Amino acid sequence: MKKSIKYFAALAIPALVVATPAAAQDSESFTLALSGSVDSNCELVPEGSGAFTVDMLDTGDQGALTIVYSCNSPYTVSLQSLNGGMEHQESGGSVNIDYDIESSFLGLPFGVTTTNSADMQASPIVIVTDNDWQNILTNGGTRSGDLDLQFDSLAEFAVAGTYQDELTITLAANF
Repeated sequence: MKKSIKYFAALAIPALVVATPAAAQDSESFTLALSGSVDSNCELVPEGSGAFTVDMLDTGDQGALTIVYSCNSPYTVSLQSLNGGMEHQESGGSVNIDYDIESSFLGLPFGVTTTNSADMQASPIVIVTDNDWQNILTNGGTRSGDLDLQFDSLAEFAVAGTYQDELTITLAANF
């Protein structure tokens, strides 16, 4: 019986040596850097250009313009006036009737912002800021606004001639 135990032990020891893993194993790996991008997309409706005839004798609300906008990133909506008001052409701008732009969400009485044309001549004035990182379908809004002439003195009211300004509404992605 001792002989058979020695025999089985002699068979088991080489099997243990074969089954024991090697101390150092060969290993290789590959790392793949992944990248992708989505272009910025902002939409403003209406876009392009248009024209509106201002009634230079009306100090009240002059019509309404509604804009709809959206971006797939944070954004701002701003206003800028080329002349800082309705510039009298025949006087070379010595008469300049400033105006206010009142804007709100869908014309509702809350959240109204008022921006004067003289303040937005040198640089654009931001009227909406949205800091959300969302897709273009869920990251938008709407603003409705009207124009009110502001006569600073009686001498400015009803001066004959032609008046011009250019109001620029800009939707810009911020990132």
